[in-house]
Amino acid sequence: MKNNPDAFSQKFNLPYSALTTTGKIKMDWLLSVFQDAASAHCHALGISGFDMAPKNLKWVVTQYRIKIHKHIDWMTPLVVQTWRTAWKNLYEVRRFRLLAEQEQTVDSPPCPMVTASSIWILIKSTNNRPVRLSQHMPPSLTTSPAQKPAERIKPKAYLTHADYECTFPVHFLDLDLNEHVNNPVYVKWAVQSLPDTLNFEYTPVTCDVTYQKEALPGDTVQSRISINYENDRLVTDHFIVRHTSKENLAHLTITWKKTGPQSLFHTTNTD
Repeated sequence: MKNNPDAFSQKFNLPYSALTTTGKIKMDWLLSVFQDAASAHCHALGISGFDMAPKNLKWVVTQYRIKIHKHIDWMTPLVVQTWRTAWKNLYEVRRFRLLAEQEQTVDSPPCPMVTASSIWILIKSTNNRPVRLSQHMPPSLTTSPAQKPAERIKPKAYLTHADYECTFPVHFLDLDLNEHVNNPVYVKWAVQSLPDTLNFEYTPVTCDVTYQKEALPGDTVQSRISINYENDRLVTDHFIVRHTSKENLAHLTITWKKTGPQSLFHTTNTD
């Protein structure tokens, strides 16, 4: 993976709040980091959510594809990088990578610890309908060199079976400035639906998310999960469903690697 001259970067140390009780990265925390980096980049370009709101426009994410390549220790100096490209005036493809800070100082291609891609659509706040990017952004931001289209994730229509179900009310702190549930919360609901015994034994390494409808204030959602074992891994399918209407709000597929129970006081590592 080569360095991207158009990438926007932010530096920080891995915080205590990013870690689970097993010392692994919280998958929903990664989405918060990506969202913050994307927002800061958009602010620098003059196309942030705050810039678009006076035009009755807002950005919404339709999918994430995340892969954790390496374990990251507490207080590791990190750099998050993000860059964007417009696709046929329809949506933005935004990519991310999380690097150890020293990776930026070497001449060889960086080896990211986490990589991710996402798709963002600009919509009218009055009717939630997509708009053409070129109508609301400068030409320099809506024309991109020829490239392959983003790999669209095709969500399943339904679960063949549900091994576990959990119910979550939508709380005030789940909401973002678009007045709906913020995108990392769906991942948190999915991970919390896995029984604690499995969360202690396994660690997420990949996560595909497709957002289909928005969860709103006053909603109660069901997180339904199907678990499949593949050698030393789990593959879990998740549907986040509105409790009253049974509408699918999001679909997630998470791959988990068996690492054994770990904590500051007990370690059984199968790596």
